[in-house]
Amino acid sequence: MKIYALLLFILTAALTVSPRASACINEIGTNHRGERISPISYTGQNLKPYLATRTNKDNLIAWSHRTVAATRKSPSFDNLINLSAVLIRFGKLPEAVKLLQFVEQKYPGNYQTASNIGTAYELLGRNEDALKWIVEGVKRNPEDHFGTEWLHIQILKAKLGQHPTPAPGHSILNLDFGNDAMPIRPAALPFGNDGKQLSLFAVGYALRFQLLERIEFVAAPDPMVAGMLLDWANLELLAGAVETADVLYDAALRYGSSERTLIAARKNEVKRILAQAGTNASPKDGECELCNPPLLRTER
Repeated sequence: MKIYALLLFILTAALTVSPRASACINEIGTNHRGERISPISYTGQNLKPYLATRTNKDNLIAWSHRTVAATRKSPSFDNLINLSAVLIRFGKLPEAVKLLQFVEQKYPGNYQTASNIGTAYELLGRNEDALKWIVEGVKRNPEDHFGTEWLHIQILKAKLGQHPTPAPGHSILNLDFGNDAMPIRPAALPFGNDGKQLSLFAVGYALRFQLLERIEFVAAPDPMVAGMLLDWANLELLAGAVETADVLYDAALRYGSSERTLIAARKNEVKRILAQAGTNASPKDGECELCNPPLLRTER
């Protein structure tokens, strides 16, 4: 118990700032046909603040204080895992690994421990250890992180040189969207944790979930992140909100994408779609594959 007691002391000394508030919202976007859609989360310019690494931790302070207080009161599994998340988000990575090793010994076999220690190892640059633990986490619970850890595994394999080299201009997912202003539907999609081919929604959801977490820790430039941001942008233009595609193309460039000509053409396509929608607004809700899982979509 001395380990987490010391970590509590370190965190208490560091947490001295007031938090910012946040809220859940609904938003409206536009599909590539110029029709009104309801995306699953932040859209267009409202997504932009989440596409840059944040160095200011003010919004985490209140949560951190609550976690420290709860762990002092009761060093349960749940509280210790939450404490490890605090350590990771505040960059106390060696301390997080030590705590999680202790947690695994005291409460063995939990997927939360495997996932968190894998993330801490990756941020420390220990990618082999990270891959081992992320794979273990998926074995323990394939639905962790909403079933998107297949992408985390692909990222780690690519870092370790265990992933096939993608075609020029493609990300580690090797999705082929063509070279025209409007992306085409990829002929082949990745396979998920269960070994089955994923839906377009599942690929888009994984990119959104994993990239928004990764960007919190990985600052630009980063070619691997750039490639995945470009994939996400292409998916949004093809089957989601074009407003979101626009800001994602900008983020891909900021992270170092070399596909400047193609991105410029697709940003111009977004402008054309929005201009046309502005003058000929569709009165009906449009199709949006990225807005809802296939089983939740209704016939139109």
